[in-house]
Amino acid sequence: MDRPDQELAELLDTLGARLSAAPPDALAHLREPLRALRNRLDAVVASPVSGHPGEGEAHFRALLSDAIGCVSEGFVLFGADGRLVLCNDRYRAAYPLLSDHLVPGVRFADLLRVAVERGAAGDDLGDPSDWIAERLNRHTRSGPPTDHQLGDGRWYRISEHATRFGGVVKILTDITELKRHEEALADSEARYRRLVEMAPYGILIWDGQRLRFTNRSAALILGSGDPDAMLRIPLVEATEFDGVQRLFDWLPPPGSGLGAPPPVEARFVTAQGALRELEVGIHPFAVEGEAAWFLVLTDITGRKQAERAIQQAQKMQAIGQLAGGIAHEFNNMLTAIGGFAQMARRAPQDRPRVEQCLTEIVKATDRASGLTAQLLSFGRPGQTDAARPVRVGAVIDDLRRFLGPTLGERHPLRTEGAGGGVVVTIDPALLHQSLLNLVLNARDAMPEGGPITIAVERTDDVSVTITVADTGCGIDPAVVDRIFEPFFTTKEPGAGTGLGLALVYSTVARAGGAVEVDTELGRGTVFTLRFPAEEAAEQPDADAPGLDDPVFLDAEDEEMEGLSMAATVLLVEDEAQVRDFIRLTLEDMGMRVVCAADGAEALRAYADHGGAFDLLVTDLVMPQIGGASVARALRRENPDLPTVLMSGYPPETESLDDLLADPKSGGRRIVFLRKPINPDELADTIHALLI
Repeated sequence: MDRPDQELAELLDTLGARLSAAPPDALAHLREPLRALRNRLDAVVASPVSGHPGEGEAHFRALLSDAIGCVSEGFVLFGADGRLVLCNDRYRAAYPLLSDHLVPGVRFADLLRVAVERGAAGDDLGDPSDWIAERLNRHTRSGPPTDHQLGDGRWYRISEHATRFGGVVKILTDITELKRHEEALADSEARYRRLVEMAPYGILIWDGQRLRFTNRSAALILGSGDPDAMLRIPLVEATEFDGVQRLFDWLPPPGSGLGAPPPVEARFVTAQGALRELEVGIHPFAVEGEAAWFLVLTDITGRKQAERAIQQAQKMQAIGQLAGGIAHEFNNMLTAIGGFAQMARRAPQDRPRVEQCLTEIVKATDRASGLTAQLLSFGRPGQTDAARPVRVGAVIDDLRRFLGPTLGERHPLRTEGAGGGVVVTIDPALLHQSLLNLVLNARDAMPEGGPITIAVERTDDVSVTITVADTGCGIDPAVVDRIFEPFFTTKEPGAGTGLGLALVYSTVARAGGAVEVDTELGRGTVFTLRFPAEEAAEQPDADAPGLDDPVFLDAEDEEMEGLSMAATVLLVEDEAQVRDFIRLTLEDMGMRVVCAADGAEALRAYADHGGAFDLLVTDLVMPQIGGASVARALRRENPDLPTVLMSGYPPETESLDDLLADPKSGGRRIVFLRKPINPDELADTIHALLI
């Protein structure tokens, strides 16, 4: 076999190997034709046509050229002498500058020179010898496939294979679409990375050991771009845990099956020592097939500061409204107290009139006391200390007498079922104040006048209802769900405090009841207060009603006898008028009183008298040394010293557990009284302590 035949045989081998290595779907339609062609070519090579080798070779070349032309890939064969042996049209199309020169017999070096002449090497190329030498060297050196964009503008993967006889086979596979997909993917990834890097929130990917990704915002938020430093940044306060803890120490291991924790709001210290506030969203993720956490960090420092500023402004507004409401309520109380006191001074010789005035003054102070107690314990669950069985009818009768001059003839106050002896357990002053608020709201809802109806009904054996109804303007349905919110009011600015209905709701709820409202615009409003019922006591004498009708079931009209007792009392009170009032009350009981204006003075007085005291009566809130500290100090000296603690604040705010639960007291030797102090209650308490 001569050299051309050898080259062609190698070409057939190369085609066969290419055909075998092709994917199942590639060239599937050519598989059988090419095999048949090879069989025919083998026959031609073995038996030249008509016995003339030249004719067989020409026929062979024609058949091979036809077969190579059917292949979708570019194909060229150069012999060992560097001359082109065979080339298909697909290869020529890839090199439009040289297509007319890609014919059998042309040398590869000549093709390179033509390419230079036609500008393939660029216009600024001076000496083309290096360019030509580099491509000649690459032409004869087989290596892995390389990707190039050729003269037709398309991308090809060029595979070069050396033949056994020194030739070179080149195969061009069109990868233009693959390149387009790769470029589109690269552009998409670049856009995604830009978006991630430009995002205003931090993004971290943590695989349980290290941070696999952090964006620029995460570095800005945390104050460091070092992943190791980020892992060490502590959260000093968070919604999901207490104390100081590192976020990545707290997170469960990725893929542990515990699920993603809920979003965390936390305060943390940056690497520069700045305190910032952060929201962390935690989501499951995967990195290279391994479980990880995808963390989204949102810097909420500015938002939190704005929220606190708004809350502070709202708080100041609420304080202003509260102060206005308290001033309004206490002005009413002071008006009653001052007015009845002046009436008593005008006719001191008229004993019935003076007694009536004093009775109303006491009632007004009781209402003021109830208001302060409710304000101090507003929103606290459970009954107040002043809760007791109360006749609802007596409270309503008292309210009617109190409001008669205020309501006048334009707003007649009607009562229904108020004399049935219905009893509920509640602080009577707060019940009075709640009904007062509802009646005054009803009056304001009827500026042109109209009746106000209070009805009491025992609906069954376990419940009582009190309704306050008007025929006024009604409440807008858009705001009816908000009327019990503190400081919310439908009245004009300056005309309402927004506390009335909130106090009603709080009072009824603390008594174990509920409040309902039924309203219609232009038709009026009905408030229904539902309470647990108590057993009714024996009815008072219906023929002898009066200002002293019993409201409290356990009240006694006659003063207790036998309360006078000889005892030495240490009285500690920093307010001079209150101190004088309590001193006179104690002296009226026959006691010897030693007064102290503060805790330090009380300790000195105790030492000066050698501890010879039968009773300690002390205020709790005082400058320097408070009453609780005085009581603890003196009871260390005398563990059996009976003690009365007084304060305007609830006992739970005074840290008195160790005193009120003192096992040595047996639960009887230390008591707490809420201010304002009722002299009868003080006398009863002291009597119970000392007997």
